[in-house]
Amino acid sequence: MDYYQQVHNLSLIIQPGDSFFPIVDAIDSSSHSIKMTIFRMNDPIVRDALIYAVARKVKVQALVAMDSKGWTKRNKKLAEELSKLGIEVRVPRSRKEKLKKYHYKMMTIDDSQSLILTFNPTQQNLHYARDFGVLVRDHQITTELNRLFDADWHGNIFRPENLPIVISPYNSRKKLLELLASAQNTIRIMDAKIHDQEVLGLLLRKAASGCDVRIITRDNYYNEVVTNFHVRTLARYKLHAKCIVVDGARFFVGSQNLRPVSLDRRRELGIVIEDTALARRIERVFDEDWANTTEMRTALEAKAI
Repeated sequence: MDYYQQVHNLSLIIQPGDSFFPIVDAIDSSSHSIKMTIFRMNDPIVRDALIYAVARKVKVQALVAMDSKGWTKRNKKLAEELSKLGIEVRVPRSRKEKLKKYHYKMMTIDDSQSLILTFNPTQQNLHYARDFGVLVRDHQITTELNRLFDADWHGNIFRPENLPIVISPYNSRKKLLELLASAQNTIRIMDAKIHDQEVLGLLLRKAASGCDVRIITRDNYYNEVVTNFHVRTLARYKLHAKCIVVDGARFFVGSQNLRPVSLDRRRELGIVIEDTALARRIERVFDEDWANTTEMRTALEAKAI
């Protein structure tokens, strides 16, 4: 599998900590075009940055999902507000693909840089949840994401190029299984919802073969069902990240949870990257969170309840 390796083009975003600054800085750097997907958004500073971009004659387009659980009325109001402020707004509706939901979190700036995020620009995600993102300064990646955005803008089918981008429902299952299968020594996962049986089966086999598998999640009861398979829950923050690190060298960041609907029936977006320095930065965050986690019940303990 191809991994993105042009690390001089990358900036890692870690929440909480980096807050709205990477998003606002990217918006402020735009000269002619911003394309943004919105699943949820209520941060006033990000909204104001978009308004200032419109005032600078930047063309701003936003795809606002109307099927965000608990946010339907708020997103409808947001879409109306953004339209009045000069932002072009559409609701993504697939006319040719049966997609359950548009859950991806991305922004492209001109034709030069992209943001691929696990978080929404909400005050909760920016300040109180564990999340990640990457800023990619790469024309080829940005062009591909602009193609994806335009396909969803017009309700057309998208056919991905062979790039290290992970897009549901096209290639997420294949690429994430390949990433996990490549592990020789360690797998670290932060994901609140790991329900896919094919993924779980692979993780359990990896653990049984000697790979140290550690997962921070929310509702998984497979802790220590085999040797080397450890599951804990996050104590300090709300867990919202979707992140995988393999062998301290390769990692995935994106909107995909490891569950069938996210891999196979939604619009989701992520990227796979190979770089030891960045992977270890994420691992250090993981290790800090691991030290402040609550251990899940073992499989036998869960069965006894």
